[in-house]
Amino acid sequence: MKFILTPLLFFACLAAPALGADEKIDPKTYICAELIASAVDGVPPIYEGLQLDGFIAGQKGAPVADPELLQPLLLAVFDSCSAEPADKAAEHWAKSRESWPIDPDGAWRADKTTCADYAKNPDDGSGFVIWLDAYNRAAKNTDKSVLADQETLEAFLDKCSKNPGKLMIDVMAESGK
Repeated sequence: MKFILTPLLFFACLAAPALGADEKIDPKTYICAELIASAVDGVPPIYEGLQLDGFIAGQKGAPVADPELLQPLLLAVFDSCSAEPADKAAEHWAKSRESWPIDPDGAWRADKTTCADYAKNPDDGSGFVIWLDAYNRAAKNTDKSVLADQETLEAFLDKCSKNPGKLMIDVMAESGK
């Protein structure tokens, strides 16, 4: 059975979690037990899934965020992590991600999405911000993050709104702490 969460529903449900500074993870050290413990009523945590996917994508130089694949990937990793709680969740994510085709023409791309694109649809874009933050950390091998706290996130979004022609990732690289 194929599980697909539509992009609108996927990103719309992320607007509030994008603001929680205490939910930023370090995908390099985040273990399966933490992923399992983050579930609410048995539902795997989307916020953490976005970060894991963005991080693995950044490591592999895969710039497309595909919201339709997040839910099946998250469920697969959640299941595999349940059997190996001491493992690093990113290792499970990387292995699972290899078996899913990513749409190369996705709308949310680290290498093409501008601040103007985000401004056209910030509700859908909030999930991309979470994904892109982890992508940026992995691709640039940095701990700088716009998810560090509410103030940093707001400063990034403000700077992005003032620079509509710039790539979001470029503004992000200038904004994190």
